[in-house]
Amino acid sequence: AFRKMRKFLMTTKKLTEDEAISLISLGVDFGVTQVVDGNWGVHAIVRKSMLPEAKA
Repeated sequence: AFRKMRKFLMTTKKLTEDEAISLISLGVDFGVTQVVDGNWGVHAIVRKSMLPEAKA
């Protein structure tokens, strides 16, 4: 979930890797869920208000 969120922030919001990691450490919540077949899922959530405007 961390790697996917980092890639998402870097590609869609044009953040550097350091900026993305800083934002993740401050503003992303991670959750763990269990699927019926016993596999675990991890998801990352960031509020839109935490995201910067896209750089040109």
